[in-house]
Amino acid sequence: MGRRTTSREKSTGYILAWLLLSVFCLSAVATPEGVKDTGLVLTNEKGENVRLAEVVDSKATLLYFWATWCKPCRKIEKSVSAFARKYKDQIQVLGINVGGVDSPEDVRQYRQRYRIAYPLLLDRNNETVEFYRIFAIPDFILLDRMGEIHYRGTTPPAKPEGVL
Repeated sequence: MGRRTTSREKSTGYILAWLLLSVFCLSAVATPEGVKDTGLVLTNEKGENVRLAEVVDSKATLLYFWATWCKPCRKIEKSVSAFARKYKDQIQVLGINVGGVDSPEDVRQYRQRYRIAYPLLLDRNNETVEFYRIFAIPDFILLDRMGEIHYRGTTPPAKPEGVL
């Protein structure tokens, strides 16, 4: 018969397990503050490759991660379009389609159905999703002109004036 584990050994094991889990969870949800574009390539509605850095202009940029099959994305589309219209001179909105399921034609049809006026791009290989650590959609990331993250959430930011 083996030796019995003492309560001190059990406590130490629990603490160690908790610390490891905490470090893992924090690294998984940490945002890449201050990140710059690292050559991320997306596909436009014509099926052409586009570097994210080429699309982002000198304004602040709101990255909106979505998919045509996402019911919450469809529900929030009116507020995203309203945000894009309201801040069109200060903030560029880029819709980034995720999941690799939608085709450029699916995205074009979605644009027409919801009358979207901001650019839509497809993240076919999920590089952008991985880079910005997107775990669920819809997800929004507001970048300043330097590419630093100032907001992250499941809705467009209520008061983005701080990054303008």
